[in-house]
Amino acid sequence: MKKILLLLFLGLVLNSCSTDSTEPEVYYELLPISRCEMPYRFTAGETYELNMIFKMPTTCHVYKGIYFEGDGNTKTVAIQSVVYERNDCQSIDYNAATAPNLTSEKFNFTAEGPGTTYTFKIWTGKNEQGEDLYYDINVPVDN
Repeated sequence: MKKILLLLFLGLVLNSCSTDSTEPEVYYELLPISRCEMPYRFTAGETYELNMIFKMPTTCHVYKGIYFEGDGNTKTVAIQSVVYERNDCQSIDYNAATAPNLTSEKFNFTAEGPGTTYTFKIWTGKNEQGEDLYYDINVPVDN
């Protein structure tokens, strides 16, 4: 009887460890920012809404969030996306007559430290050598 229970338990354990999954495979990808909207000057202590405008490359890309990393007064900004690995993904043609609008997402930024300048490194993609490309925007902070 103990051997039968042990075999049933072992069969249950092996069956529950199946690698078959109905969940789609995904990976994460940064998307370049095409354009951004932000003020030319900040006032210390004020919160500003910064608008990032970008293109979704395929129908399998889904917006995940803003990548925002700071190192002192230098802030790197990009768009985070989730990409679903499917066979029916289609490229989005922004030049077509029926082209979709560009996507835009906003986030809040609070300026601190009057008399300083923030440098926003807006990620615009990679060059042929695979090196990151940025558009730098310097925004001074007033009192």
